[in-house]
Amino acid sequence: MSHRKVAGGGIAGIGSMSLAAIDYFAIVLATVASMIVGTIWYTAFAHAWQRAAERGEDSPQTRPDHILIVFAAELVMATVFALLLDHDASDELGDAMAHGLAVWTGFVATTIVVNQRFEGHRWELTVIDAGHWLMVILAQSAVLALI
Repeated sequence: MSHRKVAGGGIAGIGSMSLAAIDYFAIVLATVASMIVGTIWYTAFAHAWQRAAERGEDSPQTRPDHILIVFAAELVMATVFALLLDHDASDELGDAMAHGLAVWTGFVATTIVVNQRFEGHRWELTVIDAGHWLMVILAQSAVLALI
């Protein structure tokens, strides 16, 4: 596929993947949306997740540092996803959602399936965890496209 070069050395129709070109407010909102989605998801599936993960009531609870790790990871995810959407000049909701679904299918779901198969986890856990990440990526897609 060939692209037409434009003034400044860029390529027509393709962004530069520059950190200066992305909306940091949208990235923070996408990260917060991710945290909200995760809270809702794992609250709704708490008992099924505990059963699938073979965790009892006496299992260690989530610690504050876990929440910070999740926030940092989802902030990185939102930043990279914003760069990807900017690079592909995808600022419409449908395009962003399609990109999110592609990223989830190609990278997230496949990684979760492989890791959890080798770790011997139940398919139920895989479906719950992969579903969570799909919802996170779609929430980020929506926020990044609409803000």
